Amino acid sequence: MIIVKVPGINGLGRTKGTRNAGVKILEDFGSQYKYEEIHVDNFNLEEQESLIRKNAVKLFEEEDKVIFIGGDHSISYPLVDSFRKVHGNDFRLVVFDAHADCMPAMREPTHEEWLRALIENGWKGSDVLIIGLRKVEREEKEFLDIYGVKRISVEEIRYDSLKSIKWLRNFISRGKIYVSFDVDVFDPSIVKATGFLEEDGLREECDKRRQCCRF
Repeated sequence: MIIVKVPGINGLGRTKGTRNAGVKILEDFGSQYKYEEIHVDNFNLEEQESLIRKNAVKLFEEEDKVIFIGGDHSISYPLVDSFRKVHGNDFRLVVFDAHADCMPAMREPTHEEWLRALIENGWKGSDVLIIGLRKVEREEKEFLDIYGVKRISVEEIRYDSLKSIKWLRNFISRGKIYVSFDVDVFDPSIVKATGFLEEDGLREECDKRRQCCRF
């Protein structure tokens, strides 16, 4: 396994601090893992995306497991697309996020529409699962419904966490798995370091969170 810092941002000015996330997170990791960094230029988005793709493809081909630490969620567009290039279409995408990230896509997708761009470029919506979604615009909901994107809400997890975990395991039972994690899936009482706080997020005790993440 290798951990890769990707300090890329394309968040309309509201995600600047995320470029330093990798440095802070890895301070406590010690030397038990291999580390790399993709040195991106946040002032040249086209070059940034190209560089992420080039490095991601190489890493996916050479490593059994890769963990990328952003940066904001815009880096997920080239990362997931590169994963598909290496492993083909037989994989499931699981997204932990308070937001759908499915606004109309720009040429270089930002953190607000990276998932929509993937689906519009050929990714199968029914192979996508969003966990913890609680802030969704009307046009995003219409898009999710049209393309059959699956969802597990915070309310469903609270009501019957074991049922949600069973459903999740079923969903990921075939092919490869790519997991994308946005910290705003948690309640602001647990995680405040995000520019897009949404109330009433996941705040269940640690054992339930571990179960939900045990792939």
